Amino acid sequence: MVPRPSGSVEFSTTRISRLLRPLRTKCIALATMHPTSSATASTYGSKSRPVESHPLDILPPPDTLRSYHVEHRSAASLRAVLYAVRDCFREIVVKTRPAEALKRTVPRLADLCSIIVGENMEGEEDLPNDAEEDSDLELTEMENIYEIIPVQYRRSALLAHSLDIILRFPHHLTLLSILLDVSLQHDLYHESCVLLHWLLRAAVSASEQHPTPRLCHPAHSTYLIDLCRKWREANLPTSAFSRILTPILAEAPRSELVWTCKAVARLGRELHTQDFESLLNMASHILRSLADVRTEESPLHKCRTSGTKASSLADQLNKWLNYSSSLPPSQDSTLEFIDQCRLSGIHRNTSEPLAATVVCWATHCLPTATPSAAPSLHRLLKDISPTVPMYNLLVEKSFGVNQMPPVKLEDSRAIFQVYAGCLRANNLLLLEASLWACALRFTEISSDLLGACALRSEINLYREELIVLVDDAERRCFQAPESGWEWEEWMGCWVQRDLPPAKKAKHRHELQQSSSGRHGCDVAKPCPLADIKNEVMADEDHHDYASAFELSFTSLISNALSSRTKLHAHSGHRTVLLSPHTKMYPSDDTIPSSDDALNLFAYTEG
Repeated sequence: MVPRPSGSVEFSTTRISRLLRPLRTKCIALATMHPTSSATASTYGSKSRPVESHPLDILPPPDTLRSYHVEHRSAASLRAVLYAVRDCFREIVVKTRPAEALKRTVPRLADLCSIIVGENMEGEEDLPNDAEEDSDLELTEMENIYEIIPVQYRRSALLAHSLDIILRFPHHLTLLSILLDVSLQHDLYHESCVLLHWLLRAAVSASEQHPTPRLCHPAHSTYLIDLCRKWREANLPTSAFSRILTPILAEAPRSELVWTCKAVARLGRELHTQDFESLLNMASHILRSLADVRTEESPLHKCRTSGTKASSLADQLNKWLNYSSSLPPSQDSTLEFIDQCRLSGIHRNTSEPLAATVVCWATHCLPTATPSAAPSLHRLLKDISPTVPMYNLLVEKSFGVNQMPPVKLEDSRAIFQVYAGCLRANNLLLLEASLWACALRFTEISSDLLGACALRSEINLYREELIVLVDDAERRCFQAPESGWEWEEWMGCWVQRDLPPAKKAKHRHELQQSSSGRHGCDVAKPCPLADIKNEVMADEDHHDYASAFELSFTSLISNALSSRTKLHAHSGHRTVLLSPHTKMYPSDDTIPSSDDALNLFAYTEG
């Protein structure tokens, strides 16, 4: 026989039945009520003015002054029943509370067992109309189960049982909210987690009056922040709040709208300063949602376009990761998130801001990564094709832009040396060159932002040093014979070898042949006068067609042929040339023969 602890409350089966009976009655009364809209109409003079309520508004208690301003008969009856259920649950909590109750965030194993028994005390779920059937038999079975449970664990079973009775009936947003307040006030950790779960599920769902999720309403932009602060005021961990919220956001019917709403965005900003690991937990789930959305979108939207679901989720995630003016600490949660980004493949397109952020995070964590985490970072960075603005985020935060107090230039220089040395040691030479080039570009374009870090003369000296570092980094990348690059002295940069393709030269040759055939004149032989006249007429007929295709000829002869008709078009003897009775030219025997096509222009001389 287990002795009863001192200060314990009597938990006889008769007393338990007496506490649960009014709760059942109130829940059945709530289930029989028809759902009504809380929107009412107030009158001003003789005109009615509709008063629309917001989807997440909480109905006030029936005995408060605020309730008279939203008074409606059906709404008043509903509020009375809702708060009556709340009072019954609070009475069970208060009357079963031990005199010396210890707050335990992590319940004991025996408490967990009693909670599981209490949640399954009702058996299969009954309809509200059948709730009173076989009540005597059910009460007998319930009393037998409570007799088996040790006395010191009956309170946990009773609280879980009473909450299960309430949740078996239709959920109401106001009821869930006021029950959560009771649970937080009396340090009921398990009941608070259960009620928070159902409250958040109701918040992300839609209704007939509001087809979009309730949480997306503009009036509820601070809903999650207020709920999280209320949770923390009860000395409950923020990580627990995040663990409950994140799966609900990911499994919402329209998750892309929920992830990008103002309420979630503001919560992410607060978590960035309060609990960064919780923010990374949410970021991991939005990363999975982003991958799912990209697979669902049509192939026409695989590229990033403004307005798509994928781009909205990517922009929201990128904002979360860049709320702080400094880079994240190199800890296990950060490295795990970077590895998830690598597996999802969002890092490959570095022209996107989100991919560039992931690359900057990986470069920042590489120097201090553990031997077990370094290979994953190396694989991610090795898969990168660098672009010019890829390291903008890393450079800005290394220079300490918008940080107070400002970062000294010497400290920024040391940070860049660490990053570049680590990239060089891991044979990531292209990324090293990209880092130095981005730092040089920043000192040239945004030198005004560095005014608080160093003097103008020091910035100019460091810019000259960066020029040398960029040249050295590029030389390490391209000077190898197998790289396919060579230094071009007259251009002053690295160029690829064998740029002109063979097919392009062949295409030019075909164009030259087609152009000469179009003119219909062999420049190596004398041209009869009649052929010249016909040629001019043909060129006039096809003038519009030829002007539409500007051919890139390379020889001087072809240029002359293509320009000949234009010279004839501007000649003052053009009309005389077209007359068959006028002889402006000598006979065919007097026309000189020449390999130079420019002699054709001598025909126009009288």
